[in-house]
Amino acid sequence: MPSVRRIEDEAARLTMAEERYRTPFRSESLDSCDVAFQVVALHTAREVGVTPYAVAQGLLRPVLRVAMPRVLRVSAPGGTGHVVARCNKGEFYFTTPEDREGLRAHVRDLDRTYDVILSAYTLMSNHVHLLLQAPTRDALGRPLHWFLTETARAFHRARGRRGHFWERCYRAVVVEDAVDALAALRYLDRNPIRAGLVEDPSAYPWSSCAAYALGTPNSLTTFHPSDLGLSPYPAVRQRHYRALLAPSPDPTADARWSTQRAVGTGAFVARYTPRRGRRRSVTVPPQMQALGK
Repeated sequence: MPSVRRIEDEAARLTMAEERYRTPFRSESLDSCDVAFQVVALHTAREVGVTPYAVAQGLLRPVLRVAMPRVLRVSAPGGTGHVVARCNKGEFYFTTPEDREGLRAHVRDLDRTYDVILSAYTLMSNHVHLLLQAPTRDALGRPLHWFLTETARAFHRARGRRGHFWERCYRAVVVEDAVDALAALRYLDRNPIRAGLVEDPSAYPWSSCAAYALGTPNSLTTFHPSDLGLSPYPAVRQRHYRALLAPSPDPTADARWSTQRAVGTGAFVARYTPRRGRRRSVTVPPQMQALGK
């Protein structure tokens, strides 16, 4: 049997080797008692002339353990992004008018605090949709990190609870500023219909649909350039937008918004989507296809 001093030296050497090969993605520490036990087993096996135990032998050569990072979130500075943030485990946290008002106040602060333009929003009981025009130079990461952190902090303070509030990271889809931006607006505003909450999307009080469809004043949002391009006259724009909100004959036109990372022409999608993750463009409803002709 090796001496105690020899065991301590071997354990220290293995610990230093582990520190040398520790990666920024994940660090797995070795218990000192386990290290000493494995060293004793290794030396004992060598003295009696048998093959060392596989686990103890593996301790002599540090193994790189790198956690696979998530796919990088695409961003287009100066462009339009459709952002979805869901509550942890799909819980319904925004169930009262006070909850929705507090969330809308944070949306207002987001628009005022950071160099972003809020074009549309839809606040549901367990998730949030935002259509934002990103800063010219920076991505949306910093503004959205502030928004998600502050909303979670305010909710925990009001309810006296702790733990995760939002589910993982938010989802962002880069949208080309053309007909597809109108499709994004339509997707946001029809969300309460898909949830069975209302039949007329402009009647949902926690979205910006009424501003686009009826001209109702909304101090939180700025009309998206794609909507302003429908007509120079507000009444005509509102009539066109109400027509865009009609149901689409293609049942997959809305569902594909949850799977894309970029929405637009083929060249636009190829530019902002990794090669292995490229998918076909989202089908645009016929009402908007007619506008593009």
